[in-house]
Amino acid sequence: MRAALLAVVCASAAGAALAQTARPHEVAPLTVMPPPPKDAPPADVTIPIRGDQEAQGVVVFPETALKDGVSGYVTLGCRVDVHGLAERCRVVYESPRGRGFGKAALALRPTFKLTPRAGPDGPVDAPMNVALAFIARPPDNSLQEVNSAAMGSMETTGRTIYVHNNPMIGRAMTMLTEPAWAAAPGFDDWAKAYPPEGGGVEGYAVAHCKVDRQGELSRCAAAEELPAGHGFGRAAVGLAAHFRASPEAMAAAPHGAPVEVDVPVRFVPPGQASDRTVRAPLWIAGSDPATLIRELPPGLAKRADSPGAVVQCKVGQGGAVAGCAIEYTSPDGIDYDEAAVKLASRLRINLWSAEASPVLGGVIHIPVKPAPAERQAER
Repeated sequence: MRAALLAVVCASAAGAALAQTARPHEVAPLTVMPPPPKDAPPADVTIPIRGDQEAQGVVVFPETALKDGVSGYVTLGCRVDVHGLAERCRVVYESPRGRGFGKAALALRPTFKLTPRAGPDGPVDAPMNVALAFIARPPDNSLQEVNSAAMGSMETTGRTIYVHNNPMIGRAMTMLTEPAWAAAPGFDDWAKAYPPEGGGVEGYAVAHCKVDRQGELSRCAAAEELPAGHGFGRAAVGLAAHFRASPEAMAAAPHGAPVEVDVPVRFVPPGQASDRTVRAPLWIAGSDPATLIRELPPGLAKRADSPGAVVQCKVGQGGAVAGCAIEYTSPDGIDYDEAAVKLASRLRINLWSAEASPVLGGVIHIPVKPAPAERQAER
């Protein structure tokens, strides 16, 4: 999935120079969250996306909407995993339509780090509505707004208030969302990338990179880092050198504007890096269980409510699934088990999981159940 968007780089040269100058007090425009449209579905969390957000390294905003000063509102329906990462998002609401806000919201998905739902035994995977309020602002800070905010919240006697202008730098680009990877780090590379100052906590960072026509990544910068100050952003940028976009992804990308991509990385504490279970695979289209299950010989499932079988496999080069063997046998007999193993051996996985972690060299447990059409026919 790809979208032509405008990335707004929020640190200009002038702004960076001013940031190094000591200032007694500094007032910046406050983000006032606009109310959601009346017909928007309820949201579990709302994220403001400002066209001049200084706190973000890169802001993705639809190009024509930003130029026209048009704000937007999008609700994504996502599955948020136990780590707070948004998986399998889709646009369920977009206003105004036709201005590219839905595509921009999907492109921003890797930067989300949310609070997962709590179950009786801790965090659980659960569906959530994630709203994004795109707030279009002029490229220059509003002096009137800043002064109003300052006068309403600060005493000025004996103090100096510095107001600076930090124009945004925009560039048109094509964002690769949900890219297919021809190369990605393995578990060993991932474990070694944990920063020395990580402090034994779990970290999350996003490297924003340019992609050349051969799929190589370059000019990467940290677009997100949680928690800050533990080196996770720098570690994600270093790990990004191991990624290469697939030839199919680059062939489908439009020519003209530069191609860029966000690479999310979840860093686990060193003591947990030995677990190589792939829990959230991203299947290659056409080589996924939902597609291939329909090619099983009809009549293998003896019961309409058959649970099928579970196959354990290893993930090899290129995301190929190999070394498959039955882990839990099916009540439908040995013929079904043999067919399940053959099917699993034809699957292919994207080389980076939905949990922002490696798959190469990992172990995956694949449930192989009868196709819904076969179940329905036997009822």
